[in-house]
Amino acid sequence: MIKIYSSTLMIFVLFFFSCCKKDAGPGGKANIKGKVYVKNYDLSFTILLSEYYEQGENVYITYGNETTVGDKLETSYDGSFIFPYLRKGKYKIWAISKDSSSNDPAATKAIIQEIEIKERKGDVILSDIVILK
Repeated sequence: MIKIYSSTLMIFVLFFFSCCKKDAGPGGKANIKGKVYVKNYDLSFTILLSEYYEQGENVYITYGNETTVGDKLETSYDGSFIFPYLRKGKYKIWAISKDSSSNDPAATKAIIQEIEIKERKGDVILSDIVILK
């Protein structure tokens, strides 16, 4: 009787933990931090007019292999941002930049950094996301 009970309990525990694997996304103890840096060019993208960390710039996160925006926030006064309380997994962090390779002066493109959180908690620091304005 005890052997049957312990076997049943073990199967239940294994099933419970295998069903509860959490994918990338909110609900963890890790953070992704970074800054958005702007290079401001003339209309032909030949003369650099100024460079600075951008306040109020939208930064987006995509969780795992999803193709939709998981969350959006604005950078602080010093261009910094933090996506808090994330679980282990893969993420894409991105901001929108002018596209210097296009003939259309209004063309934009996403500047994407892919990152993987490998530890359950702690900070992952990105290199600057450099956008053109």
